[in-house]
Amino acid sequence: MKIKEIIDTLEEIAPLNWQEDYDNAGLTLGDKNRECSGVYICLDVFASSIREAIHNNCNLIVSHHPFIFHGIKKLIHNSEEEQILELCLKHNIALYATHTNMDSSAFGINYILARQLEFASLTPLDNSRFVNEKNYLGSGAIGKLQQPMKAKDFLLFVKDKLNIQTLHYIGNEEKIIKKVGICGGSGSFLIEKAVEKHCDVFITGDIKYHDYLTFQNDIILADIGHFESEQFIKEQIFNIISKKFTNFATLLVSKEKNRIKFL
Repeated sequence: MKIKEIIDTLEEIAPLNWQEDYDNAGLTLGDKNRECSGVYICLDVFASSIREAIHNNCNLIVSHHPFIFHGIKKLIHNSEEEQILELCLKHNIALYATHTNMDSSAFGINYILARQLEFASLTPLDNSRFVNEKNYLGSGAIGKLQQPMKAKDFLLFVKDKLNIQTLHYIGNEEKIIKKVGICGGSGSFLIEKAVEKHCDVFITGDIKYHDYLTFQNDIILADIGHFESEQFIKEQIFNIISKKFTNFATLLVSKEKNRIKFL
């Protein structure tokens, strides 16, 4: 099997033309026509990821976040970037990222969050030019609860279902929640759209202080953390590949925790 076959399977679910303009999803290093010995899946690419992939004879690493995102301008001796490139080039490791294109997939991060939060239905939050394409959901989505809940109870429910330590929020704790806007990763750009679509609460990561204050009377905003909102995508990528290639070595990163710590 060639690396290209794995890539083609992922791009059937999340075509590269769905990625945002700022993104760098796709094959960022390596030869897609090389035979694939195994696939290693992670959220972020670190030197430790490469070493574990090599140890398990995997020559394709599929990550959610691209290793080369804003561009590499310097390679300092023994830096994380230098170690990654050196190991990949030495051992013929290919790096592939399925990022904002996977976020927008009907099988991507918002679908996973909706499943974890047991929504009764899920629809696009924003109308995009891709909205009528197969498997497209969008960078944000709207979910309806099976039963209305008070905001405080719902936020505690979110913490429990997503297994997160803490979340930041603003808004009326007594408000009844029926309609939920979600966006995995950094979704502040969709707050106004969630207000426009009459969502009772909007859940995402990386909400800025002034956004909280600007929209506090319009909607409940809940920041669950960037890593926390995307933590389940690895298993989804694993499932997509494993379902198609049943007799092929596919490996999940053994240890991947949020490097941002809480006291």
